[in-house]
Amino acid sequence: MQQVTSSHAKQNFGELLESLAQGPVAIERHKKIKAIVCSPEAFREQSSAERVLVERRAARAAQLLIEKDRLIKHQKLAIDLLLMSKAKRAELIRRARAEIARWRRDRLCSPDYADRWDDLLDRPVEELARAMGSDSLEWGPALRQNSPWHVVVP
Repeated sequence: MQQVTSSHAKQNFGELLESLAQGPVAIERHKKIKAIVCSPEAFREQSSAERVLVERRAARAAQLLIEKDRLIKHQKLAIDLLLMSKAKRAELIRRARAEIARWRRDRLCSPDYADRWDDLLDRPVEELARAMGSDSLEWGPALRQNSPWHVVVP
């Protein structure tokens, strides 16, 4: 970026305007940059880039909210699994396994998801509940996004 003193910018304003074609120009006063002047095109490009950045940040924030909501739903289900009768728990787990079998049969997702859910469902209910309710589960966000529980509990 080109830098000029404020005195030079005032005395050579036409030259300053012409130099904007090469890019923004920093204007300094007392050895500190006090202003940056740019062409309208450069300003629009910068504004557009900032808009894209803001939109990306908003999308990330929205995705985080969705993931937190999924985590909370799985935490509630984990608590329910611990508190319900063995018969009802067995039925819910059976329905979750049936959903995973449908994923495999219809090739609805990667076998990795089905394998990981099968592994979780094979565990004792306390361990299953702990894994479902934990945010530290390595594949947690991915598994909650592709969960067999949506057919079991709305």
